[in-house]
Amino acid sequence: MVIVDAEGIIQIVNGSAARLFRYEPDELKGRDVEMLIPARYRSALRVQRERYFLSEHPRPIGAGVDLYCVRKDDSEFPVEIRLSPLVTDEGILAVSAIRDISDRKLAEKERARLVRERAAHAEASRVKDEFIATLSHELRTPLNSMLGWISLIESGQLTDEEVSRALATVARNARAQAQLVDDLLDVSRIVSGKLRLQTTTVDLTELADAALDVVRRAADAKKITLDAQYDCRPISSIADPDRIQQVIWNLLSNAIKFTPAQGRVELALQAGDNNIEMIVRDSGQGIPPAFVPHMFDRFRQADSGTTRPHGGLGLGLAIAKSIVELHGGTIEAASAGEGHGATFRVQLPNTALAAAGSRRRPVANLAALSGMRVLVVDDQDDERALLTAIFTRQGMDVRAVSSVSDAFETLSYWTPHLVVSDLAMPGEDGYSLVRRLRVSQQLGHIPALAVTAHARPEDRDAALAAGFDAYVSKPLDRELLLSRAATLVAEKAPG
Repeated sequence: MVIVDAEGIIQIVNGSAARLFRYEPDELKGRDVEMLIPARYRSALRVQRERYFLSEHPRPIGAGVDLYCVRKDDSEFPVEIRLSPLVTDEGILAVSAIRDISDRKLAEKERARLVRERAAHAEASRVKDEFIATLSHELRTPLNSMLGWISLIESGQLTDEEVSRALATVARNARAQAQLVDDLLDVSRIVSGKLRLQTTTVDLTELADAALDVVRRAADAKKITLDAQYDCRPISSIADPDRIQQVIWNLLSNAIKFTPAQGRVELALQAGDNNIEMIVRDSGQGIPPAFVPHMFDRFRQADSGTTRPHGGLGLGLAIAKSIVELHGGTIEAASAGEGHGATFRVQLPNTALAAAGSRRRPVANLAALSGMRVLVVDDQDDERALLTAIFTRQGMDVRAVSSVSDAFETLSYWTPHLVVSDLAMPGEDGYSLVRRLRVSQQLGHIPALAVTAHARPEDRDAALAAGFDAYVSKPLDRELLLSRAATLVAEKAPG
């Protein structure tokens, strides 16, 4: 209890109050009560006290009023204050019943934190459920098309023209499904901090042209005009060409997807003193203002319902943002609102000077593979057949086996220029094969290429650490596979 007069002077203070404020009772008596209140509240307290004492019949007030008080050591703590009048011969005094509510505030803060966590968990769960449903749909849709057309081809009831169209459809859907898997792997690498760049000198205008070629068919199908403007050629920089082209492709594909028929998509590249700026602008449906801050969030889409007009997992922009930031750049989205199109602006550091002195990656000579011997090791019949077909059509002499033991039996009488092996195999795996190869005096010089569906960065590192000279992930890019093979043969294989 702290009792004050109309001037705010403390008349009586009990022992509990003195202990609460960490004073001796005599230290408080006769002092201004404002000393117990933080400075920021004192003027308001003074006004309230004057109003209270001006009333003819003051009444108890402040049931449950939460304020802050200050102790002798200047530490603040939350309190609940109830104010009651006390009539004495000298006049009316104000009795303040003060209760420390620090524990209650901590409990309220903890409850608020739990409520926020539950809300965040519920939102994350909702987004996860939506993503899983979308993923299932996006994986099943191309799979349905592929299996359906393959079934019709196997029935023998299609004309030659229909078979050609069916095969084109199967290939297109297989590439779409492979892209979905690649996106998921990229997100896994980003989350784990293992997305790595393979930088070299690049001409950004060439990468932009290549990305435009990829999306041109989709644009033509919707009669969308594609316009590219470069302020000069070349625009050189040091970057990962595959990843930067992925960024450009993602932005262009996104623009085409959300632009109606006969719309327009523009790509501009500008080289400044400090930055290279890339702008992708479309005349599409635009971005709702509330969604702009979430444009680059993983698994977020403005429309994720079953009636949405566009497919996709909502990963492309998140991946693009991570790639740009790994290059030391920034990416941002802007839109005047729904129906007013969208603009994506990427800024990359201008490393043209460093790029001028940097060397380009050598281009592999695929013709050098003709006549070379290659040993293929894979336990899957279909995979062996595919690799055999690819290398045979390149003019190579191919031997294909299904196990490590069969591989070394073949190596005992036939020496290849290159060994191409899967990693995951029953019994002895590809790691065992390459380790045995490297300790052999007769065979240790043979270059080895890992071909595997294990596509994580740690899988690549493990393969190289075991003794493989290069690594290609499935699904196979035929040109990349042959390029890696040609490079290894040229560099390491005996004449």
